[in-house]
Amino acid sequence: MMMIIKEKIQMLKRSKVVQNGAWLYVLQIFNTAIPLITLPYITRILGASQYGVFSSSLNLIGYFQVVVEYGFNLSGARKIAMAKDEDEISRIFSSIMASQLLLCLISFFAMMIICFFINITRNQFNCMVILYLAVFGTAIEQIWLFQGLQVMQFITIVSVFSRTISVVLIFVLVRNAEQVYLYCGLYAITFLLIGIISLLIVILKLNVHFKKVTITDLFIEIKDGWYLFTTSAMTRIFSGIGITVLTFTSTNSNVGIYAAIQKIPLMLTMLYAPIGQAIYPYVSQHYASSFVEGINIVKKISKFILPIVSITSLIIILGSKTIINIVYGSEYSANSYLLIPLICWMVLGILNNLLGIQVLVASGHLREYSTAFRIGVIAIVILNIVFGVFGKIYGVAIAAMLAELTLTIAIIFQIRKIKRKILG
Repeated sequence: MMMIIKEKIQMLKRSKVVQNGAWLYVLQIFNTAIPLITLPYITRILGASQYGVFSSSLNLIGYFQVVVEYGFNLSGARKIAMAKDEDEISRIFSSIMASQLLLCLISFFAMMIICFFINITRNQFNCMVILYLAVFGTAIEQIWLFQGLQVMQFITIVSVFSRTISVVLIFVLVRNAEQVYLYCGLYAITFLLIGIISLLIVILKLNVHFKKVTITDLFIEIKDGWYLFTTSAMTRIFSGIGITVLTFTSTNSNVGIYAAIQKIPLMLTMLYAPIGQAIYPYVSQHYASSFVEGINIVKKISKFILPIVSITSLIIILGSKTIINIVYGSEYSANSYLLIPLICWMVLGILNNLLGIQVLVASGHLREYSTAFRIGVIAIVILNIVFGVFGKIYGVAIAAMLAELTLTIAIIFQIRKIKRKILG
């Protein structure tokens, strides 16, 4: 028996899928953890106002970054995985990269035009121009290619190297609030370094070369990635609309306070994410028997997850002022009550993963989930505009909570509709 177990372990170690998955998991953890190391330092050094300038600029840049990514991380990886030879891989690589560079150029000019017509301060505009280096880095970064070829070790090592350099330079060079442009540059240079080094690896190590690309090739790639792009765009709106509304209706200081405090529930959500990914395949298998059996499994899992999430949330709410003071300082802890609606938003978000991803998506009801999600996006846009204008940072926090509640109700409605249809 022990010999069989050892043989299976060795097979798993040799499995390219397992190795690639492990490297991808390390990359996700590192990309999540490293930026948090500098957060307590940079929020104090820059202060709420200048951190607000950075946060609002980064948030606006995020919309253009989604355009450049355009869902190629999934559509491109799939095409590479199915490619028959090196020539086809080079053709796919050239077409997608040309598409991303084109989108990057169009987005840059669009950003310039938009900034000319809307109320963007000179500081925000300068930060956005500097941070756009990150968008260019995204355009030449080829994570989808490494995923498709199942050689994630390269991009993981490059990311660890680049982000470590960025963190060290931030601690060494950024010393006062007047250096917000320097911080933007050091933040963006991570993406640029990853892009440049990964591109060199693709050409020199993986032997993938540029090929002539036609307008038809670009059209095909953009068409193939359209559905994934619209999904990513809705997700980006859902996560960034609060800071966007505050950017145009409130002060830089309020933006900085909200962006910083929002990171606490976001960190807790990130801690849950690997759990959601881990249980998804297990839950999906049970829907093969019946929809009801799959739901019963989700209910059993929820009985363990939701009490832990609820207790953790209660502890954070009760100790909110102390926690924020320790992490960010007294300038931010004066608004510690923000954590109450934001923690509720986080709890509802985890509940929506259990209901939406683990029930609707895992059972194959993608259309129903998409319908519910669109309702949630419409709700968060309307609520943020209304509540944000009148309630400022507390308004957008409450809007986020209510929008997540709206999504919860929409998902439950879809689940009940499916159950009635199945059970008669």
